[in-house]
Amino acid sequence: MRAKGILVIVFFCLTGGVVYSEGPKSEILNTKHDFSIRSSATIRSTSEDTVCTFCHVPHNSNPGVPLWNHKATTVGSYQLYNSTTLHSTITQPTSSDASKLCLSCHDGTVALGDTINNGLIPFIQGSDYKLPSSSAANIHKGTGFGDDHPFAFVPVTGTEIRVPPAGDAVKLDLAGKVQCTSCHDPHTQFRDSTAGKFLVKSNSRSAICTTCHTKSGWDLASHKQPASTFNDGRYTSSQGAHTGYTGVSNNGCEGCHRPHTPSVAQRILKFVEEDTCYKCHNGAVAETDRNIQNEFTTKIYRHPVYTTPSVHDASEGPTNPSFRLPETATGAVRHAECFDCHNPHAANSQTATPPTIKGFQRNVTGITSSGTGISSVQYEYQVCFKCHSDSANKPQFSDTGNFGVGYGRNPQRQVDQSNPNRFNVRFEFNSSVSWHPVSNPRGLSTGSGGEVPSLRSAPIGSNGQPLPGRTLSSTSQIYCTDCHNNSSGRNLGTGIGPVGPHGSSVVHLLERNYSYNTPPSRPGDLMGTVTYTSSAYALCNKCHDISGSILQDVSFKEHNRHITRAGASCSVCHDGHGIIGGNSTNNGHLINFDLSIVGPDPDIGLIRYQDTGFRSGSCNLRCHDKDHSPREYKP
Repeated sequence: MRAKGILVIVFFCLTGGVVYSEGPKSEILNTKHDFSIRSSATIRSTSEDTVCTFCHVPHNSNPGVPLWNHKATTVGSYQLYNSTTLHSTITQPTSSDASKLCLSCHDGTVALGDTINNGLIPFIQGSDYKLPSSSAANIHKGTGFGDDHPFAFVPVTGTEIRVPPAGDAVKLDLAGKVQCTSCHDPHTQFRDSTAGKFLVKSNSRSAICTTCHTKSGWDLASHKQPASTFNDGRYTSSQGAHTGYTGVSNNGCEGCHRPHTPSVAQRILKFVEEDTCYKCHNGAVAETDRNIQNEFTTKIYRHPVYTTPSVHDASEGPTNPSFRLPETATGAVRHAECFDCHNPHAANSQTATPPTIKGFQRNVTGITSSGTGISSVQYEYQVCFKCHSDSANKPQFSDTGNFGVGYGRNPQRQVDQSNPNRFNVRFEFNSSVSWHPVSNPRGLSTGSGGEVPSLRSAPIGSNGQPLPGRTLSSTSQIYCTDCHNNSSGRNLGTGIGPVGPHGSSVVHLLERNYSYNTPPSRPGDLMGTVTYTSSAYALCNKCHDISGSILQDVSFKEHNRHITRAGASCSVCHDGHGIIGGNSTNNGHLINFDLSIVGPDPDIGLIRYQDTGFRSGSCNLRCHDKDHSPREYKP
């Protein structure tokens, strides 16, 4: 009689009677779900020779569908997944959810052989063997499912979430819910021959994930199709690959995410913050010119990704309070993390010309030139404005306590010294008086007879050669990263490191030398001089011809004397970004004196520059131990 029962059970399993999965059930033989004594699986029973008994029975089942034979989990309430970017409602799995049946083994609370109709079937691991918390198959681990992809819920569809298309192996249940069985077929372990894991179809290039998840920009993302300089095949288990696949493109979503028990619960991220990026961007997978970890660990000046760990939240907008409150405010620290400037689902290596963003900043939030938050930037400066414009927590004059890192001396500018918007680069670049053309072009004539005769036709690399694809003119604009960039990167035209202001060996995250004078004890007296060399003026020389124009006194007849004899750097007189306030008569040509260097004219007690015509002007001030009372300049 027992033999007949065995035949009935096996026939039922092999003919597809279980309604929540598909395929020939004979595929379960010798898989990890084959617990019979004849199985080659490591975990198996000591006596039971049927395969289906551990889960199914034709009589006395609970629930009736799919004729369930395993004791139910003993956990009444689980910790559930939650995230600030989650729009669906997650509730406790119930007896009507297929996932509840899976949990009867996979939450580690019930013995694998504890059946309803057949009693407790002993295993070679012990008569009451449960999956231990150390087992990868135990997704509960005694703490719940806060660190697992949610299940037993109805997904809320939107621009980046969809239901599986008709005919796809990934399916919702009859109630429209995502279940364990949406991704896993418990009867077939190797439908994905590389990963195993009882997946319903191959997950190469995250085919299962992208059935429902349609991340904006992913089709053109480098993480889907790595660039030729990205050694895709190096991404293996030693770098964090957990799927069995080799290569970034083959791992797809699971290069960064892990659906069960990842290190970071929110958004099921495999590793904490930048450590996720470093698994590739440390030279192990990405090539030298994309070794970002080296920039943050070896450069003196760097964006403070290590000082604000795990502060970034994918749900925050560009005008979110976490950007605006002072760094001393509890729980509201302005931060600079990889995800603030890069969207890993969209970033690629596409090139562009200023001010348009390059591919690695695609689909990043930002602030416009008018101060409005946007969800996807068009121009590079909009990314920088998130922190360096209206945020209340900008670098301050003293430059101490800024995330524990000093970035170099900030000149005490004459015009905006007491302006509450000082250091707001959005205001500086929107100046109506004088500005560098980051968010707005200057419209000034160039050439030997122009208003800016020193402007080159194209910025030059550190080797003196024009940078490819770049031009400079009266209508052109420049990037923030034309000045703030890697001091040893390929942005120099000769470097081999990564581009971008991750880190630099030059103050203020500058890509080339920009010299500052040491202030005297009393403004106006002899200052610490800057000896003129081409390298000392390398940053300005990138776009302005120092030796061929400025030192030839083409635009200002005293340039050479001030630079080579007085040892005064550009920063003594010129304000690099732009001028908030002031007027065109006193503050044209980016004139905004450094008050720690320049003192008042002793005769009138003022510090004043006046534009008196084309390439003409006068100064009332005291500097480098010389009185200008006034000093007039004409061509």
